Amino acid sequence: MFKSIKVRLTVTICGILLVVFTIQMAANFLLAERYYVYQKTRMMKEVNKQIINLANTTDENIVVIIRSLVINNNLEILLADENLELIYSNRIMPANPDPRINGNEFDFEKYPKSYYKTSEPTIIKTDLRDGDRIRLLSKIEREDKTYYLVIRLSVKSISADMKSTNLFILYISTFAIAAGVFMVYFISKQFARPIENINKVAVHISNLDFSVRANEFQRRDEIGSLAVNINKMSDRLEENIVSLKEANKKLKYDIKYMSKIDEQRVEFIANVSHELKTPLAILSGYTEMLNNDVPGIDKTFYYETILDETSKMDVLIKNLLNLSNMENMLTNINPEEIDISKLAEQIYRKSVILMDNKEIISEFCSAVCNKALVDPLYIEEAINNYLSNAIFYTQKGHKIKMKVEQPGDDIVISVFNEGINIEEANLEKIWNSFYREDKSRTRTSQNNVGLGLYIVRTIMNAHQGKYGVINKKDGVEFWLSVKSLSIDN
Repeated sequence: MFKSIKVRLTVTICGILLVVFTIQMAANFLLAERYYVYQKTRMMKEVNKQIINLANTTDENIVVIIRSLVINNNLEILLADENLELIYSNRIMPANPDPRINGNEFDFEKYPKSYYKTSEPTIIKTDLRDGDRIRLLSKIEREDKTYYLVIRLSVKSISADMKSTNLFILYISTFAIAAGVFMVYFISKQFARPIENINKVAVHISNLDFSVRANEFQRRDEIGSLAVNINKMSDRLEENIVSLKEANKKLKYDIKYMSKIDEQRVEFIANVSHELKTPLAILSGYTEMLNNDVPGIDKTFYYETILDETSKMDVLIKNLLNLSNMENMLTNINPEEIDISKLAEQIYRKSVILMDNKEIISEFCSAVCNKALVDPLYIEEAINNYLSNAIFYTQKGHKIKMKVEQPGDDIVISVFNEGINIEEANLEKIWNSFYREDKSRTRTSQNNVGLGLYIVRTIMNAHQGKYGVINKKDGVEFWLSVKSLSIDN
């Protein structure tokens, strides 16, 4: 069960105050009167000692000596001669004394003379018949005379004084405890407040929430230091967790990327194997027939077929090497400031004859654009691949539209062709190497090996540009974009 430090501190200190108060009151009621009597007894002995010393060292009358000493002491002193007859008393006698009581109210013969001593007086602490007093019995020997001295102190007055004192202390202590409880609660609240604040921050930190800060209170004690340190710990934990998240995110990305690369590698090997399988089989078969000199064959056709397949394999291998070099940044990009709109127009004009032969309706339009810093050879290859694909997939009588525009900082080149849309599931896959929607992978004189769009992707990544494809209502539009240079450049 959780207990607030404020409550625990208040209860603990109040408990200590209560114990101290209880001990104090017990001491007052049980021991104070005894202590007070002890102190008065010592005073009586001291007065007796002074009387004896003065009596032995001065020639003054003994009564004068006693009178001079008892002025400042609340003591009753009686003095008798050697016959035990009262010769002095500082007690005020009542106007009508009780005849049943000795007029002197004290019978010196009540106690044996052995009680009266010069060196060490006799202390008698109670006598109910004589008013419950403390008595000191002493003897004074002066030259040839002997005096008997009795010093008395009323115990009832002591008890009354102590009772009044104890009641006063009880009232004051009760008030002090009540005030102390309030002060302790207030102080403990002030003391616990920064700790509660730090605990609140610690709870948020345990939940990985570092937005809450501990109030440092501008204190120069351990609590202030704790607040400062927990804020530092929160900052460092936040930094470390952010770093770990970034590292974890990057690691996940790297794992995903490597997994994708591995999948592409397996697919690439399978695709290369498939693409090389047919020409190798043709080369092997035709070469074997030529080697066996089979009668009736057209050797010229065989030689031309072998050369054609060899040429296609050479182109394929060169493309693969070029792509590999570009992906691994082994081929240097040589950027130049060129007018892309003019480059695109040149590419379009070169392909017009191909579109006319296929009876395709073509259109080119270009807006005024800034120059761009690109490698013209690679950008031309990328645009050519878009245009070649468009020509391949556009039927007779349909339309191809090539457009160059600059809607913002990017120069966008797009090639639209009327025809069938690409399936949504394949929009991302078409950029992979050797991918064709023709699942049979049949390679004809009009069909490439599925590297065109993959080449575009590689070129645009090397230029830090963008590329994409959009299915439109009546066809497909491929686009790519590069950053334009400012007019000042």
